Amino acid sequence: MYLNANSGLATEAGTTDALPRVDDRRMQRLRCYFTLALSDLVSLVVAFIAANTIYLQVPAHSHGVTLLGVMVPIYFCFAAINTSYGGDALLRSEKSFTRSMQAVGFAGAAVALIIYLMKAGNDVSRAVFLIGWVLSFVLLPLMRLAIARPLLARMGGTPYSKVVIVDGVDYHEGPGEIVIPVNHIGFDPTSTDPHGFHALAAAVTNADRIVIATEPVRYAGWSTALKGIAVKGEILSPGDDRLGVVGVGRHQNHPTMIISQGPLTLRDRLIKRVFDLVVASIGLVCASPILIATAIAIKLESKGPVLFMQKRIGRDNKIFEMRKFRSMYTDRCDANASQLTTKNDPRVTKVGDFIRRTSIDELPQLINVLRGEMSIVGPRPHAMSAKAADQLYWDVDTRYRHRHSMKPGLTGLAQVRGFRGPTDRTEDLTNRLAADLEYVDRWSLWMDFYLVMRTATAVVGKNAF
Repeated sequence: MYLNANSGLATEAGTTDALPRVDDRRMQRLRCYFTLALSDLVSLVVAFIAANTIYLQVPAHSHGVTLLGVMVPIYFCFAAINTSYGGDALLRSEKSFTRSMQAVGFAGAAVALIIYLMKAGNDVSRAVFLIGWVLSFVLLPLMRLAIARPLLARMGGTPYSKVVIVDGVDYHEGPGEIVIPVNHIGFDPTSTDPHGFHALAAAVTNADRIVIATEPVRYAGWSTALKGIAVKGEILSPGDDRLGVVGVGRHQNHPTMIISQGPLTLRDRLIKRVFDLVVASIGLVCASPILIATAIAIKLESKGPVLFMQKRIGRDNKIFEMRKFRSMYTDRCDANASQLTTKNDPRVTKVGDFIRRTSIDELPQLINVLRGEMSIVGPRPHAMSAKAADQLYWDVDTRYRHRHSMKPGLTGLAQVRGFRGPTDRTEDLTNRLAADLEYVDRWSLWMDFYLVMRTATAVVGKNAF
């Protein structure tokens, strides 16, 4: 198929009804990883049963079973560390082969060291261990090679969904990729309209890799757009480092500039999601008396709903509705946040003033966390019309949208450092932005633990109103 981005009928800006569907392959990859892990387990079990049979003539002898019980968890620890279960292991059989052999080698060495340090040579057969270890070296990689091609075939030849966006140039479609002319998305990389960025995010939802085919004059705009999406993004053209190139790749024998990688791997996202679910669930249970008391107080003081829903910008620049306790009089609520709250704001109720100062108004966002729209820790989500010194946030600093490569959070590094409240000066935003980008670059589970603990002492401060 030969496409020109300027051909075809453009749909209305922001609509994606006519766009091709991008398959979400994450669950497929997880099933393949599980199949690889099961194959590894079977190989280890067969190896040590065979070792028992060869040396002791008893397949289920305790020597082999004991060694297997020690070998298996150590092997899987090393296999996880050296990414034996990853997209590359599915896509490239030689990597799957070598990484599994490395994991077997390290696991065997660790077991041998344990036997030596615990002086367990008389309790387990060293001959059974050596035979089982050698057989594992042979069986495990061979099993992986045997199942690699069928697994890849079940995923259509690639474990990743690849989207190519064509913007103003001719492009020849390659196998296994989804090609979308940019005018079918309703997005202009030179625009700052948040609805356009939302349309782009909706068009590439579930994509694992995005390639942009465009003219050099459009590089800068696409660079900013890609850095705000938590997916590996590339521009199909030679260029220079003014775009913040993070690597060089290949696509159909042409060089690409890798503009973004996405801050978290699949494993990191799973770990962070489990952390979010556990903390949010515990938080809702523990805070339920406060939530009920606050809801009653709001209803008693003023008419209107207890919760206030406001559109905010989330991960990948997608727009979502954030939940908060209503802290203003119903007829004075500012759904677009066109006017930032100030001290002694006449729009704020007495109850609202208290729950703002104590950050109780933020607690309903635990529901957003459970829904997957937010995280416990991350850059705080901002309203689409929020301004700093009469400038929209994304007009103050071109890096602003980079913070959207991660889910927004209830708390974050910026909040712990005291960068809260109004943004009357551009410095108020840039300080906050610097902390957010630092968090994106340095994320770890331990940092999330630390920031949650610090938040308890930082929620009540002079900037909270």
